[in-house]
Amino acid sequence: MTQPRRFHLQRNHDVTGVSGTGRVADGILWTDGTVSVRWLGDRPSTVFWDDVAHAEAVHGHGGHTVIVWDDPEPASAGDCEHCPDGHTPADRGSQPWHVRVGPERDGDGQPIRLYVERSAGAHVAESDAEWIRARLKI
Repeated sequence: MTQPRRFHLQRNHDVTGVSGTGRVADGILWTDGTVSVRWLGDRPSTVFWDDVAHAEAVHGHGGHTVIVWDDPEPASAGDCEHCPDGHTPADRGSQPWHVRVGPERDGDGQPIRLYVERSAGAHVAESDAEWIRARLKI
């Protein structure tokens, strides 16, 4: 993993009666596998774990609190020859798509081209282009 991955703890039943239900903590899975958890509420605190399994074992309360990943699972390394950490699939990821109107105009001055691009300068792989074509039915 080359990027930290965000998550939160969603408590469906408060076994201890301390933190309540709903979103009770925010967390980060770091690139070295360690975890930071920031508790929300009236008495916030931060705790560190050697791995996500330890955090879940202590705070999961037998499934009453679950880890909800806010960031998608990273793509496998090598999926894209241009990306050292793998290519984010077209339908998810941290670099969403956006559309802009191109400068090209017809005889009446109306725009004739839309550009569909990844944000933050990410490249568009052939698999991305195929995904867009399928949705546009072209």
